[in-house]
Amino acid sequence: MSDSEGAATTEPSKTATTTPGEIVPKQDSRRARQMRRLQLPAPPRPSGPPQLDFPPVKNGLDYLASVVKHLDETESEVSPSDVKYAVLHLQAAVEVLFKARLLAEHWTLVFTHPGDATRKALDDATLKSVTPEQAVTRLQNIAGVEISDKEAMALKRLATDRNKLQHFGFTDNARAVEARAGEVLDFLIRFIDTELQPYLEPADRLETELGLKNLREGLGNINAYVQQRMNRIGSELRKQGVESTTIECPACENVTLVLDEDPPVPPAGGGAYATCRFCSSFFELGDLAMRWLPPLWDAQGGFVYTHICPWCDAEALGTDVRVRSESEPVYFCFACSRIIKEIAPCDGCGKSMDVSVWGAVPLCQPCEDAREPDPEPEYELPYEDPADYGFDEGAKPPAYENSWFLKEGDKA
Repeated sequence: MSDSEGAATTEPSKTATTTPGEIVPKQDSRRARQMRRLQLPAPPRPSGPPQLDFPPVKNGLDYLASVVKHLDETESEVSPSDVKYAVLHLQAAVEVLFKARLLAEHWTLVFTHPGDATRKALDDATLKSVTPEQAVTRLQNIAGVEISDKEAMALKRLATDRNKLQHFGFTDNARAVEARAGEVLDFLIRFIDTELQPYLEPADRLETELGLKNLREGLGNINAYVQQRMNRIGSELRKQGVESTTIECPACENVTLVLDEDPPVPPAGGGAYATCRFCSSFFELGDLAMRWLPPLWDAQGGFVYTHICPWCDAEALGTDVRVRSESEPVYFCFACSRIIKEIAPCDGCGKSMDVSVWGAVPLCQPCEDAREPDPEPEYELPYEDPADYGFDEGAKPPAYENSWFLKEGDKA
């Protein structure tokens, strides 16, 4: 068992004990066995005093709940003591949840030396378990978990801070330590969403989601967590080129809701979804669009066309939508993902026109094409006045002798 599991990591007034449950081997598919490894049923509770029941994932969430409580700035000012216990409990959560993921991959991976692993040592909790550094390496190389160099460094710094606090005493800037803890807290919430949830049975997944929901209500009050998470999310969205399809999340109100992105565990019904990178809430696209669509009828009972996209003609044009790529709220089509900054009604059909493309013209292009052209006037030959050629209609014709006509007998 690692140092952090054997050491006391609770406040002086409390004692936390981890009691692993019993693993019951099953002879079935590898995938089923992987999912079952995270479901460690506790033995039946005997009558008498309350029994501790903290299987790995539940235990990790309990530690995280303590971290959030200590760093929540709405309850009271975060003191150095709060930061201390947040670091201790966050490191404990890291180790428990990392081992839970390794256990889902294969039970021998939680041993320091997998070749010496025995089921009895695992069931009796007498094993010498994997160190945090070993856990990171095995998660990367064996389980295929993506842990960046920056995240690995943050995990290493947290472990160092924890060891100093636990064993030797520690003097450092409390805000700096809080910020480092915020980096790991950000990573760990995402780790639960993407690396643990898919391996849980439906009942355990529901319990975990409820636990995460309670955690997320407090996470927004932690400045270090919010700043670190928003910085990372912003960088990811820019690199992935999805800022123009990232809108405001109705749940957390951050502009981190990515359209056409499935949640880590998609609902059984299927369909197209949008998922928030900050709070992990997800919404069905059809229901999401209704939140921004304008009323279909005006005060006089007339039909309003402002919800019809001028580009794709879908009834999915939202108004006052906050999009990450834009500085001001815009019109946004939830069908074709087109951003429109200004619209104007067509004088012919009343549908919206994109002013930035067509300008302030009275008719949309279809109405312009369908309009009957004005009749052209009949062509009339212009009247020519003889005076234009030097003739005078009132003048007498010249005498014959003065005429330019040839006389009889004259030579040409």
